[in-house]
Amino acid sequence: MRRLLVLAVVVFAAVCAQADPVEFTFLAWNDGNWQNGYPYFVQEIGGPIAALAVMCDDYIHGGEPGDMWDANITNLGPGNITLTRFNNVAGPFALYPLMLYNEAGWLLLQTQDNPMSEWLAINTAAWTIFDPAAPCNSECQVWLAAARNEARLGFPDTDFYKVYIITPVNQHDPDPHGIQEFMYIGEDPRGGPGSATAPEPGTFILMGTGVLAALGRRFWH
Repeated sequence: MRRLLVLAVVVFAAVCAQADPVEFTFLAWNDGNWQNGYPYFVQEIGGPIAALAVMCDDYIHGGEPGDMWDANITNLGPGNITLTRFNNVAGPFALYPLMLYNEAGWLLLQTQDNPMSEWLAINTAAWTIFDPAAPCNSECQVWLAAARNEARLGFPDTDFYKVYIITPVNQHDPDPHGIQEFMYIGEDPRGGPGSATAPEPGTFILMGTGVLAALGRRFWH
């Protein structure tokens, strides 16, 4: 029984570790101007990476070099966008907000295969996905249409596990001067495997009771 309880505590502690927010500082815009779009640069305070290249998906909010904030990290792959900024966007079906994030994630991934001359149009298309009032020229419209077409096809051969979302802990902050949300290609700065989305309290309970039940059956039979 002691071994069972120790294992349950270890599992619970491991899950809790994944839930910790990360503190960031905003380093710089692209070439000193926010209108230049991707990439902006942020840094995890105390982290191993000097500068993390990020794409802003949030035209509504602000932020500038020198800002510091706590953020939750979400891996787009598992499709759990509980802690993201636009997870409550109204749409025609239940998974509509996830589709929008997948469109934006697909756009971000296109920067790996397209020249820098296309990156501003790609970023403005991502802005437009979540804010139709954002400026979107003809080149942006081409990328926006491409992302929506990929959505209709189900995003074939797209690895969303490469995409992470940095969301301020005050995820639905109505203040337009509050820090924006970012997306990047890479790994969870906390070093955890798989989804970096923090589980909800109910998940802790289910995981704990599931482990206890499974091991309990083995212990008593």
